[in-house]
Amino acid sequence: MIYTAIDTFYLTDEQLANSPSRKDGIDEATETTLRIYGCDLVQESGILLRLPQTVMATGQILFHRFYCKKSFARFDVKTVAASCVWLASKLEENPRKARQVIIVFHRMECRKENFPMKHLDLYSKKYFDLKTELSITEREILKEMGFICHVEHPHKFLSSYLATLETPPKLRQEAWKLANDSLRTTLCVRFKSEVVACGVVYAAARRFQVPLPENPPWWKAFDGEKSEIDEVCRVLAHLYSLPKTQYIAVCKDSKMSDRRIEVICKTFKDNKKRDRDRDMYRTKSKDRDQGRDADKEREREGHRSRKRAKNSSISTDFLY
Repeated sequence: MIYTAIDTFYLTDEQLANSPSRKDGIDEATETTLRIYGCDLVQESGILLRLPQTVMATGQILFHRFYCKKSFARFDVKTVAASCVWLASKLEENPRKARQVIIVFHRMECRKENFPMKHLDLYSKKYFDLKTELSITEREILKEMGFICHVEHPHKFLSSYLATLETPPKLRQEAWKLANDSLRTTLCVRFKSEVVACGVVYAAARRFQVPLPENPPWWKAFDGEKSEIDEVCRVLAHLYSLPKTQYIAVCKDSKMSDRRIEVICKTFKDNKKRDRDRDMYRTKSKDRDQGRDADKEREREGHRSRKRAKNSSISTDFLY
């Protein structure tokens, strides 16, 4: 995974209020529901694919970042969630095949939408379309990120904060759970990971009524601000007040046109033909070079044989 020296992907409340989805006529409640729904898909698919929590956390952050630049009306939430899981598994060095990701999301869709649980034929047109959409969406995500996919999770800071404050085990478990749930909100694109970590510690301490140092305030030692911590707590409280999310069809172009698929197939075929021609040229060049080397070696061996014969005749002249 590539790490950058400065993590600058943070937006203001005004920028989030004027997101691309909002400009396409999607209201705040619908956008919030779709964000939570997409993160739930990432989390559930990661469990089914037996991925570590780090991969699921990276996938959810990439999901939020992408929809800060693109609209839910142009990119279907299910396809983007699948592409984020696929990309995150490679970024975190726990790669999964595209076939595995597609099958898992197909089964989740059948279960959530109460469709008949049918086997997905890997040689069908539907599977080819899903795989093509997965690859294209992954390229769109990388392009919008500028190929800079470095993310910092609050969990990294959370462990050291809890150890420094010497908190009880029940508070540590609650804080870890809140950190996982915070990834379903836009906190990861609003505040740095250190602030989110302070916020979940504060929320967990208030829930279990565990006193923490306040003179001076403990969050000052971790570069936190009380206003930001209060906002993290408010967002988490609002998250838990929402009902279970459901899929909302707002994407206007969820499926690719036949013409676009035809162009993509032609591109894939052209690339395959180009690779095949290049391999053939390399093979011929290699055979030609090997033939030249063999001719030179035979010529050198003949020269050495003639030289040995000449030296042998000279060495026996004195006998006569």
